[in-house]
Amino acid sequence: MSSSVRIGWASRDITPRRAVMLRGQFNVRVATRVRDPLTLTALAVDCDGDAAILVSVDACGVEDRVLEASRCALAERIPGIDPRKLIAFSTHTHTGPYQGGDDCWHPEAEYLEALRARYPDYMTPTEYGELLTAALTDAACEAWERRRASKIGWGCSWAVLGENRRVRYFDDRAVMYGKTDTPDFSHIEGHVDHGVNLLFTYDPDGAPTGVVVNVACPSQASEGGQNYISADFWHDARQELRRRLGPGLFVLPQCSAAGDQSPHRQIQARAEERMLRLKYGAGGRDLADNSALRLDLARRIADAVSDAEPAVRKDLHESAVLRHMPLTLELEHWNVTDDEFRTLQRQIAEASAHLEAMGDADVLGANYTSLKAHIVWCRQAVDRYNNPPAHVPAAANVLRLGDIAFVSAPFEYYLDFGDRIKGRSPALQTFIIQLAGTASYLPTERAAAGCSYGAVPASCLVSPAGGQTLVEGAVASLTELFKED
Repeated sequence: MSSSVRIGWASRDITPRRAVMLRGQFNVRVATRVRDPLTLTALAVDCDGDAAILVSVDACGVEDRVLEASRCALAERIPGIDPRKLIAFSTHTHTGPYQGGDDCWHPEAEYLEALRARYPDYMTPTEYGELLTAALTDAACEAWERRRASKIGWGCSWAVLGENRRVRYFDDRAVMYGKTDTPDFSHIEGHVDHGVNLLFTYDPDGAPTGVVVNVACPSQASEGGQNYISADFWHDARQELRRRLGPGLFVLPQCSAAGDQSPHRQIQARAEERMLRLKYGAGGRDLADNSALRLDLARRIADAVSDAEPAVRKDLHESAVLRHMPLTLELEHWNVTDDEFRTLQRQIAEASAHLEAMGDADVLGANYTSLKAHIVWCRQAVDRYNNPPAHVPAAANVLRLGDIAFVSAPFEYYLDFGDRIKGRSPALQTFIIQLAGTASYLPTERAAAGCSYGAVPASCLVSPAGGQTLVEGAVASLTELFKED
C-alpha cells in the first residue's frame, strides 16, 4: 500500500580552501587552485512506512570512515532514525581530495613533512575528511528537516556519455586506454550504456525542485588535472540544468555501474576532437582542462533531462511505496595465484630498482611518487597472497520507490554486472549506484581474462564470482520488494 511522499533537499559546498592532495592517480598531485566548486547534494524521501537519505558527493569515492562517522552523527542529531538509511556515493571525479587514513597509495604520514614545507597552508586528508563528514551530516539533517509533501515522477532518456575504455588485442590482452591504430587491435572489450535514468521531484504546485540523474559514466573528462579542484562535467551539467529548469533546482548525480567506462572515446577520437574544436574552440582528450568535452557532456545530459521532463509531468505521483533493504554480503575474495604473485614480485623489484636509480629525486615529483605508489599497490596484493581472507564483507542497499528501484554497490562495478541486475529486475527502471563506500574495482570474467589495470589482483579485492554474488543478492531483494505486485 502506498502513502504520501515527502521530499527534502539540501546541498553543501565542500570545496577545500587550502592546498590538498588529489585522489585518483598514481602520482602525488596537490591542488593549489579551484577550477570549479565541489558540491554535496542530499535528498531525503519519506513515505510514512520507510525512509531514505541519498547523498551524492563530488569526490573520487566516499570513504567508509566518513560514511560511518556521518551515520553516527546523524543518529545523535535525529533520534529514532536508522542510520543505515543514509546512503552516500560519489561522482568519481579525479580532481577531488583524499579523505584520510594510511591505507591508500600515498600514506598521509610519509609525505606530510615535504608537503608542509612546500605548501605551508596544506590541508591533510584527515582534515578534509572531517570537513566532509560535517558537511555530509549537516546536509542529510537539513534535507530530513525540510521534508514536505511533494510530487515525484520517473522517466528515462539517452545521452552518449560513457565509453568502454578497455582495448583488446588478438592475443587476448587488454589495456586500459590502449592503442587502436596497431595491426594487433581486435576490439573494444565491452559495450556501453547510454541510458539516463531520471527521478524528478516537484512541489505541490508542480514546480520542479530537483532531479536525480543516473548515468553509466564517471565524472572524468578532466581526469588528468594535476593542480586544481574540480567537479568535472557535473559542474557544467548543474549550471546548464539550472539555466533550463530554474536556478534553485537541486541536481543529484549518480554514477551507475561503470568501472570499465569513461567519457573518452577509443574509436574515432580525432573526429570527436575536431568537432569539439569547431563547437567550442578547443578540444582533445590530452588537455588537462578539457573544457570543450565537459561542456558537450553537460549539454548531452541537459538534453536528455529536457527530453524526458515534459513527458514525466503527465504521470506524477503524490504517493508511492517506499521500502529500503540494506544488504550485508560475503563476497568471494580474489585469491592471488602463484603466477600473479610472481608478477607482483617482479613489478615491485622493477619499481624499487627505478627508485634507487633516481637517487636524490624530488620526493613529491610525479615519477618518484608514481613508483612509490605502484610498490604500495602491489604489496597490498602480496599481503593478500600471504594471508588471503575467507571472504570480503560488503554493504549494499536496495531501495524501492514506486515502480522504480535503486541498488548501491561499494565498488567500481563493471557495467555488465549492472546490466545483469537491470535485466532481471522486476522494477520498471533500476538505478544502479556504484562507489557507495570505500571502493576497489570489481571486474567481469572477460575483463579478468584480459588482465590489465582494473582487472588484476592489485586492483581488485573481490573476484568476478563475487560480482555475481552481489547480482544475485540484489535480484533476490528486488524480487522480495516487488512481490506484492
